[in-house]
Amino acid sequence: MEKCVRCGAEFGCGGAEGKSSCWCAEIPPVMPVTDEGCLCPKCLKAEVTRRVGDCFGCSHAKTLKTKTGSAIFMCGRAENEPSYPRYPALPMSGCAGRAAS
Repeated sequence: MEKCVRCGAEFGCGGAEGKSSCWCAEIPPVMPVTDEGCLCPKCLKAEVTRRVGDCFGCSHAKTLKTKTGSAIFMCGRAENEPSYPRYPALPMSGCAGRAAS
């Protein structure tokens, strides 16, 4: 079991449990890697939401990986509606076109 460095909650880590990957691999890699330690699912999702904003969890957002392994967000609505930015500045807030996925 791991202990969240933010809230102290205990949680399982797939990598430490011998699984092929951890649950956190499903979340876009938008956080810089630090020696701070791991965050629990609740704290990690809150931190990614804070950094990404409305694009996180939007059905129109497409997550693209860069060569360095980080993530950028592309707005799928921009393909047909030019009023939406193709690569919105993050964190995006107040997007009228946000649709929960």
